[in-house]
Amino acid sequence: MLTDRDLEIVRLVNRFGYLTAEQVARAFAMHPRVAYRRLRRLVEARCLVRRSLFPGQAGVYLATRRGTELAGSLLGPARLRLQTIEHDLKVVDVALALLARHKGTWWITERELRREAGQRFGIGNGEKPPDGVLVLADGSRVAVEVENCRKSRRRLEERMRGYARKTEYKQVWFIICGRRQAEPVREIARRFNYVRVLEEAEILPAAEGRKYSGRNNVPGAAPKVVAEDELDEL
Repeated sequence: MLTDRDLEIVRLVNRFGYLTAEQVARAFAMHPRVAYRRLRRLVEARCLVRRSLFPGQAGVYLATRRGTELAGSLLGPARLRLQTIEHDLKVVDVALALLARHKGTWWITERELRREAGQRFGIGNGEKPPDGVLVLADGSRVAVEVENCRKSRRRLEERMRGYARKTEYKQVWFIICGRRQAEPVREIARRFNYVRVLEEAEILPAAEGRKYSGRNNVPGAAPKVVAEDELDEL
């Protein structure tokens, strides 16, 4: 029989889209072995599905249709986005670290922001939401952008300037993964008093500054693709 904590895990996994077992353990302050046991039980109950992307790399867990229904999730099952898996899991690391550092806060995921925007403006309004939003104890919102690949100066400036008209955010924090990327971002951010730039090392302990993709570690490794209807059937 599933417990309330089991259903909380399903909801959290689905809010972000997918998580590793280690991230689940950190989110719920569990010993890793306990997290693995719970996740295994949820897979056996057909509430989660586990997928290994690359040989020798940690797998990720996604909620199934059955899992989202049992957990009462407002979001449908997520699709595994191979092109952005590294970025998506890095966002989770950043979110968990910020929540641990700033007590009494809440995190709104990109999936939840897209749902919120769809309800307010209609589906497909075309505007990309932040990677996540940190809701502070006083209710104010901080938009968080995680940059783990190099972007052109023009694109960065347009992204930062776009927040000038988004008055719902008190600040915008750009989390930069890699020192070479940090200085150009800082230079552009100086033009906007609502933008704060932080390096990954300032947010994440060394053990969490990891890479999830096996592309650089396993030559020729091919990812396993998960079809969306496969999740619906489980």
